[in-house]
Amino acid sequence: MFRSALLACAVLAALLLSCGERAERSAPSVARTASAAEAPAGAHEIVVFATQSLRPEFLALAQRYEADHPGAKVTLRCDGGAELLKAVNEGQRCDLVAIGDSSLMSRFAAGALLESGSAAELARNRLAIAVVAGNPKNVRGLADLSRAELRVALGAPSSSIGRYSRWVLSRAQLEVVPTLLAPHADGVLARVASGEVDAGLVYVTSFVDATVEKVEIPEEANTPVLYSIAVTRRAVEAGGAAAFRSLALGEVGQSLLRAAGFLPPASGP
Repeated sequence: MFRSALLACAVLAALLLSCGERAERSAPSVARTASAAEAPAGAHEIVVFATQSLRPEFLALAQRYEADHPGAKVTLRCDGGAELLKAVNEGQRCDLVAIGDSSLMSRFAAGALLESGSAAELARNRLAIAVVAGNPKNVRGLADLSRAELRVALGAPSSSIGRYSRWVLSRAQLEVVPTLLAPHADGVLARVASGEVDAGLVYVTSFVDATVEKVEIPEEANTPVLYSIAVTRRAVEAGGAAAFRSLALGEVGQSLLRAAGFLPPASGP
């Protein structure tokens, strides 16, 4: 177990060094391509944990996997990354995990929770500002979020979107006191959509609600969000998990992610 943890951490460290300062905060893996994995024959169940911002795409992938493999069942849990890590540490079953936060995936690796060599970069994302439809407060950029009269929602400090949001604000040397905190980006978006707040920081891929509008953050002021996927070391259905991983990293999964606005991994899927 100790050797597995050291190997996983070394792999993560190598990628962090290769990606430069911005990617150091976000890159969790080195594998760039999907190797083919054959699904088990007959009935089997895979338990997949995915960060909340991947929910629509992983629901579609679960349906595709079940259609491709009669008798297969994919049980999908989507939640904030910190909650998923807590669940795995508590011993809850998880065969495959997909996280959009390098610091959390590093903690999975450091805890010897990942199958050696299975971690791979899945996709990339970035942040944007969500505002109420019509943008009545005339929010044009990050600097506006520090206006005293503006009600702002941020992700909780322990959440992935909360950490990324604070990195962006810190780089811009902005102090923003949130009116509300949410456990994930979908929660932030819901606060904006309901009118409880005027604006919030979410992922570019979060915008599926017509009652909010998007204000872009320039690339030079943004931060990369790198998603990774891995089979867990204690997977009950390791073969099925590996096959689902291949599906996500392959043409089907990558097409779904691109259609949703995710960016490809650094060297392609």
